[in-house]
Amino acid sequence: MADFNITPLNPDFVPTKPVSSMSRKVLFWSTITAVVLGIISVVLFLYGGSSFTESGVILTITGPNQASVGDEVIYKVHYQNNTKTDLHHIKLSFTYPQSSVIVQDGQIMENNGNVQTTDEPDLASGASKDEELHSFIIGDKGNIKVAQAKIEFDAGDLKSTFQKTAQLSTTISDVPVALTLVGPPTSVSGQAVTYILDYRNQSSDDISGLQLSLTYPDGFRVTKVSPGATTGNNVWNLPVVKKSAGSRITIQGTLTGREGDSKTINLLLKRNINGTYIDYEKANVTTVISSPLLNIDTTVNGSADYISHAGDTLTYSIRYTNASNFTFSGLNLSVKLVGSMYDLSSLDTRGGFYDSSNGTINWNSTVVPAFNSLSPKANGTVIFSVKLKQTQGSGSSNTLAHATITLETENVPDTVEVNKISVSEDILTKITSQPTFTQRMYYNDASFGASGPMPPQAGRSTTFTIHWVVTNPGNELSGAKIVGTLPQGVTWKNVVSVGSGQAQPTFNRNTSQVVWNIGTLPYGIGTSGTSAYELTFQVAITPSPNQTGLAAPILTGVSLSGIDSFTQQNIAVSNLDLNTNSTVDRPGEGTIQ
Repeated sequence: MADFNITPLNPDFVPTKPVSSMSRKVLFWSTITAVVLGIISVVLFLYGGSSFTESGVILTITGPNQASVGDEVIYKVHYQNNTKTDLHHIKLSFTYPQSSVIVQDGQIMENNGNVQTTDEPDLASGASKDEELHSFIIGDKGNIKVAQAKIEFDAGDLKSTFQKTAQLSTTISDVPVALTLVGPPTSVSGQAVTYILDYRNQSSDDISGLQLSLTYPDGFRVTKVSPGATTGNNVWNLPVVKKSAGSRITIQGTLTGREGDSKTINLLLKRNINGTYIDYEKANVTTVISSPLLNIDTTVNGSADYISHAGDTLTYSIRYTNASNFTFSGLNLSVKLVGSMYDLSSLDTRGGFYDSSNGTINWNSTVVPAFNSLSPKANGTVIFSVKLKQTQGSGSSNTLAHATITLETENVPDTVEVNKISVSEDILTKITSQPTFTQRMYYNDASFGASGPMPPQAGRSTTFTIHWVVTNPGNELSGAKIVGTLPQGVTWKNVVSVGSGQAQPTFNRNTSQVVWNIGTLPYGIGTSGTSAYELTFQVAITPSPNQTGLAAPILTGVSLSGIDSFTQQNIAVSNLDLNTNSTVDRPGEGTIQ
């Protein structure tokens, strides 16, 4: 037997158990999951992960929701970084509303477009920034002007560029200066045309530094402007336009062009801001060149430039002419009445039909037989009348009576290449001021009491208190004054009372006249809750014996005068003479004893 050694087994040795298939699968997927989670962790670490969310960057723009034309509007742009990541390469773009006039550092920026872009400094996590932008808002009443802010930026080390936008809408609620620009809708080439511009300050304050500028169309040659322009024949400087005041500018000339051409005259109202004229308001009117087949010529109360007053009756006379070599049939004449001053209950159409749905009077061949067959060179006249209301309000619709007259037919000769033959014209009639002036006389006035016998007695002095009260629902009056004369036997007591800020009266002993120089009488005095202008003064009479049995005169020839600031018309309102029987508190008891 061969020699050999037997080594005892290690008592600590445990035989290895074979790994099962299921265990190997668990180990494999655990390893894969760990690797994926490790990659995600690295990516989140490198690119910021949840430390940046775009919604954490806030951008807002604030400003007025309403503004008047020409107001300086202040926009405030605020942006804020509520993320955990710093923002870099920030670019702020601000888009001003269309036609805005941009102001930077108090200076008007011209010809720079309406988009302003600036590079902003980095914005740290949790920080914010505010920017303030200024502009003058331009447009028409009711326009909605939209401003927009936008920021573009990088976030941390992210490769993408992000952006945020915000916007604000501002509605134009008021137009301080009412502009009315009218001209003929159609004109024959080479024919004389007239454009009429009316402006009126309907704000609550005087406006200074205005400038009116007209841009005439090609083919228009100016023959006359009234009043004369400040520069050339198309620029008028208006140093001050007082509240409720305005005026009219008339431009006459000839317009040439090809048939069908549209000729537009543009009006720009500017205002001087810090030495620079900025756009304030705009208006335009277009005239289409047509052939002279029909003509109309309208007068009001026998005049082409009649100036009316509240309560006046306007008689319109419309002369129509067939200026062609054709015979026209199926003609229709229409007049559209525009404005709130027409008293339509007084309308006398002389056979025409008034359509209340559109404010238009119509005459056809059933009323005007000539409209059934209007021969070449034939003409005729249509007349209608309407009253104006007794009271005026504010705004251009209450200072102008506006009628648009149109004569047309759709029965067009075969050789005329249009669908309809038409001629129109606009008639603007100014409405002048109509202030009211009342006077009251008391024997026993509530504030001044009574003095002397009533009825008055010959040889004894009796004092009377007179009140002059003025209201003005119409246009502003300049140079307004009231004058009255004291007859012999009546003396001025020099006891007066006027409202706060109103002028004191004077008494001229040489002429025995009481004069109250009011100066400027603003629109609206004594209306809409405002106080009327009032002067109270005392006079005394010592009747002579030969006045016994009579009512003795106290004040004669009383009248209010002034100049309408809109129509430039002289205004005169007379009042009744006062005598001892004219007292309010003792009427008819003034017979001299």
